Amino acid sequence: MSIPRAARLTAAVALTIGGLALPGNASAQAINVFDFSCGTTPFSVHVDVRGLGTTDVCVTSTATVDLSCACVGGGGNCPSDTAKQTTPTTFKSSATLEPKNGRVDTTVALPISVSDASCTAPACGSGQTIKLIEWTTEDEQPTFTLSLGSCESPGPALSTIECGPTSGQPFPGKGGSCLALFP
Repeated sequence: MSIPRAARLTAAVALTIGGLALPGNASAQAINVFDFSCGTTPFSVHVDVRGLGTTDVCVTSTATVDLSCACVGGGGNCPSDTAKQTTPTTFKSSATLEPKNGRVDTTVALPISVSDASCTAPACGSGQTIKLIEWTTEDEQPTFTLSLGSCESPGPALSTIECGPTSGQPFPGKGGSCLALFP
C-alpha cells in the first residue's frame, strides 16, 4: 500500500514545522523551570530554566525592609532615652537573563545594602553616631517572580516565590543595650 504523494508532502511539512522555533515560541521543546528556589544568601534566588532556545527570562524582586536605627554613644551604649526610629524601606530590582545553549542557570540577588549608611533618621546629638541596630523584612518578603521575555516587556509569569522573612543584627550595642530598644 502506497501513501499518495500529497499526503507524504503534507506529513513532511508538518514534521518540519513542528521542529522549528517559530516567532512567539521559545523552541520546539517545552520550557522547563528546573529550579526556582530561595538562594543560600539573604535576598537571592537560584534560577535554572531549560528549553528556552533564545528566549530571555526576567527575574523581578521586591522587599520591604524595616531598618531600626538608633543614636549610639562613644562607648557603644544606647541609653533607654536615646533617639531611635524604625523606617520601612522598599527595594525593587529586575534582571533580564539571556540563555546560553537554551538554558539560564544562575543566582540573582536583590541589590540591598543594609548598613549604617542606610539610616536616614533619627538625628543624633553631639558625640553620638547613628547606627543600624537591626533589620527585618516584612512578612514573607523578599518576593521573586520569574517571567518569559525581557524585563522591558515581560511575558507570562512562570513562577513566584517568597524567600523570607529574613533579618540581621549588625550592631546590638554593648550588652545588647541598643537591641533592647526595639522589642
